[in-house]
Amino acid sequence: DRDAMKVIAKDIIEETGMRRDAFIEIERKYSTIIQLGRFRIVITRPPFADGYEITIVRPVKKLKFSDYPLSDKLRERIEEQAEGILIAGAPGHGKSTFAQALGEFYLSKNRVVKTIEAPRDLVLPDEVTQYAITYGTYQEIHDILLLSHPDYTLFDEMRNTEDFQLFADLRLSGVGMIGIVHATNPIDAIQRFIGRIELGVIPH
Repeated sequence: DRDAMKVIAKDIIEETGMRRDAFIEIERKYSTIIQLGRFRIVITRPPFADGYEITIVRPVKKLKFSDYPLSDKLRERIEEQAEGILIAGAPGHGKSTFAQALGEFYLSKNRVVKTIEAPRDLVLPDEVTQYAITYGTYQEIHDILLLSHPDYTLFDEMRNTEDFQLFADLRLSGVGMIGIVHATNPIDAIQRFIGRIELGVIPH
C-alpha cells in the first residue's frame, strides 16, 4: 500500500547515503533516480505518477568484446583506427552492453577510457572515470575532456541537440568518441545529427 511504498523508498534513499558504491543520480520534487551497486532504481511519487512506484533494473548480461560475432575486417577497424563510433539500436537491444564490452576492450589495450552518462549506469572497472552530465554543464564536460584528453569517451544515450554538438566538437578535437543513440538502423542514427550540426562535419 501507499504507506509501505513510502517507507521502502525512504529506506532505499537512506541506504544510498551510507554506501560507497551508491549515489543519487537525479533528485527532483516527484522523482528520484539512484544507482545502488549494480542496480538502477527509479522512484516516482504523486502527482507526477498516479501512485508511489519503485522500479529496480539490473544488468542482465555481461559480454566481452570477443563474444560478439564481428567480421575480422570490422574487428580490426575498431581496434586500430575507429575513433568516431555510433552504436545504434532500439531500447533494450544491447547498446549499452556492447559499449561496456568495447570500453573494457580498449582499457585492456592500455587506452584511457572515460564516459559521459545521464544517468550513470554503465558497469565498468574503477579505472574508467564516469562523468554525470546532470551534475555538470556541457562546457565543463567539454573542458575537462579536452584537458585530460582520454583515448576514448563513451557517450551513453545521446538525446538532445547539446549532446550531439558536444559529441561532434570532442570528436573534431581529436578525442575518440563512442556514441550511443536510439535508432533502428544506421541511416536513422546519422539522421539524428542532421539539423543539429553542420552537414560538412558529419562525415568526420
